[in-house]
Amino acid sequence: MPEMTRQQIEQGIKSFESREATKSKIAKAGLPVPPKPEDAVNGVDLFTEWEQMKRRYGGVANVPFSELGDFLDRWTTMISYARYCEALADIDQATAREIRDTIKKQLYTIQDGSRELRDAAVHTEPVYVEWEQTYTQNLATFITFRALREGYEHRANAISREITRRGNDNLDTRRQINRGNNA
Repeated sequence: MPEMTRQQIEQGIKSFESREATKSKIAKAGLPVPPKPEDAVNGVDLFTEWEQMKRRYGGVANVPFSELGDFLDRWTTMISYARYCEALADIDQATAREIRDTIKKQLYTIQDGSRELRDAAVHTEPVYVEWEQTYTQNLATFITFRALREGYEHRANAISREITRRGNDNLDTRRQINRGNNA
């Protein structure tokens, strides 16, 4: 069995890159990719703007329906974009992990010495260290994107609950009127 060289290992890394291939498959399928929301482009902080609006109206119960709907739409747009970014970050971290693990296995076979020495030698190889760092950074990015998306979803859910509550209040009022309770 021919022995693998470091150059062959490093050249094999390119076969693992999958982000661009995934993006081209999405384009080929004709699926729309969410654009970066205007709020993000313009540096608008929706959290701060939401809190200021609640203060301006004296609480969430007093915010007009039209503004609630507008904010729900803006949060939904942000969630869609955050989910797309999260998916790309997940691809990046999974790819980096796969490259790191493959490099580790391949480098292990070309090291000299006992199992422990070979394993330790792999962890000092520059290409392994580089991909370990890349994986760690990509994983941190993925976790951060996921946490942000979940935070955006909580805000959108709160706005949606308020809209639903108001709709139910209006429905209850109509039912009372229909039953002759003009309280």
